[in-house]
Amino acid sequence: MSTDERDDPVLEEAIEWMARIQSGAFDSQQQRALELWRGQSPRHAQVFDQLLKGLEAVQASPWRGRTSTPLLRALEQPSSRRRFIGNSLGVLGVALGAGLFGRWLQSGMGLPGEWATGTGERRHWQLDDGSRLELNARSRVLPRFFDQQRALVLRKGTLLLDIVENTVSSFEIATAVGVVHSQAGRLQVGEEGAGIRLLTLQGDVLLRLPNGENVAVPGAHSLLFDAHGVLSQASLQPGEGSWASGWLEVNDKPLSWVAEAFRPYLPGVVMLDDKAAKIRVNGLFPLDDMPISLEMLERSLPVAVSRYSDYWVSIAAISTSLS
Repeated sequence: MSTDERDDPVLEEAIEWMARIQSGAFDSQQQRALELWRGQSPRHAQVFDQLLKGLEAVQASPWRGRTSTPLLRALEQPSSRRRFIGNSLGVLGVALGAGLFGRWLQSGMGLPGEWATGTGERRHWQLDDGSRLELNARSRVLPRFFDQQRALVLRKGTLLLDIVENTVSSFEIATAVGVVHSQAGRLQVGEEGAGIRLLTLQGDVLLRLPNGENVAVPGAHSLLFDAHGVLSQASLQPGEGSWASGWLEVNDKPLSWVAEAFRPYLPGVVMLDDKAAKIRVNGLFPLDDMPISLEMLERSLPVAVSRYSDYWVSIAAISTSLS
C-alpha cells in the first residue's frame, strides 16, 4: 500500500463508486458493473465495504448541521487514513442489495410513480390543476391527484410550487413532519437539517403538525419546523428560494448552510471541518458551475478547498495569522 493513501488506486476507485451511487444516475447496469468491480479481488470488496460503513457518519454529519472533523482528519492524514480503512468495518460481506437500494433512493432516483431529479438537475412539471411544480436537484415527490384532491408528498429535497386557485379544494404538500395547505400562491418546501423549511413567497398557508397544532403562516415568511413544532420563523429574507434561478444568493449564512445548498449539485462527497462550518458567507454563486462556486469560496474566505478526486472535496479553515 502506498505511503500516501490518496494515491491508492483501489481506494480512489471505491470513492468514485460511492460518488456514482449518490449521483442520481446509478441504475441496475451500473450496479452490476460495481459488483463485477468488487469481485476483481478480495481487497476491492474489503475497501468498498469499509468505506461504505465509514461514510454512514459522513452523510449524516457535514450536511445535516453536524461536522465531521474526526473523520476528515482520518482521511487527510496518511497514518490515520490507514487506520480508518483498516478498522472502519470489522465484518465483511455487507448486503449490497438493501444498502445500494437505499442510497439509490437517497441520490434522487425515484420509485415508480414519483417525480425525481438527479445531481445538478432542476426540472418543472405542469400539474393537472394548472399549478406549476419545480424540483431542486436531488429531490423526489409523489403526486396525488384523485377526484378533487390536489396533493404532493415531498420525499426528499426541495420543491417550489405555483398554485392555481381552486375554490373546491386546497393544495396539500405532505412532508415527514407536517402538512402544508394552501388555497393559492407561491411557496417553497424543503429539507433543512432534521426539519423542513417553508417559504411563503406569495400568499398565506396553513401548517398542520403531527401533534395536532395548526399554524397560520402569512405571506413573505420563512418558517422552520419539525414533528415537535415550529423551530423558528421570521420575515422572508433576500435570496431565500434563489436556487430556482440557477444561482444561490447568500446573505450572512454559515458555510455549513452554503455547503448543504451545494450538495445536490456535486457528484461526490464534500466534507467540512468545524471551524470552516461556522464562517459567515455572503455572495452569489452559480449552481450550474460548481468548480467556479468552490473557487469563489476559496478566494473570498479563509478556507482551503482540497480535491482528492472529482468526487471527493474537503473544505477546511485556514489561519489568517501573519505569524
